[in-house]
Amino acid sequence: MPIEPRDMDNLVALDSDPEVMRFINGGVANSREDYEAELLPRMLAFRHQPYGYLKALSSVGTADTQVFVGWFHLRPSYFEEGSLELGYRLQRRVWGQGLATEGGKALVAHAFEVLKAPIVDACALADNLGSIRVMEKCGLRFAEECKHPRASVVVQRYICKPEA
Repeated sequence: MPIEPRDMDNLVALDSDPEVMRFINGGVANSREDYEAELLPRMLAFRHQPYGYLKALSSVGTADTQVFVGWFHLRPSYFEEGSLELGYRLQRRVWGQGLATEGGKALVAHAFEVLKAPIVDACALADNLGSIRVMEKCGLRFAEECKHPRASVVVQRYICKPEA
């Protein structure tokens, strides 16, 4: 299910956890103003595409009750034109439960099987071992260490190509 404007409170709450933001920007929260001015419009820009920012929902109590626990994205890559980038951000309480891997694998499969993407990439800071492990479980392999085109930080870029 795509991210919607009504998800604002959940997005701000997610980004208010310093541990969630630790490997994004050193632990600084994104404010409601950040979301209103830049982040939410960027997320919503893809809502009419066959990819974009999707809610991560998890069952609580009964299978009928789904709660927001984060998001995934599959969007055009900042690194390579024509390629798609995998990303995810989840609440700390669901870390280690396999949700990032499950969602990531589903999006990689969608990118290749449905969208016919030539490459899926993802990036992480070198010390973000949890995220790197998720990327590897999703079939991505280390490609290079490089400066991120938007963030001005050095990241490790991982890529995956469709199986021949």
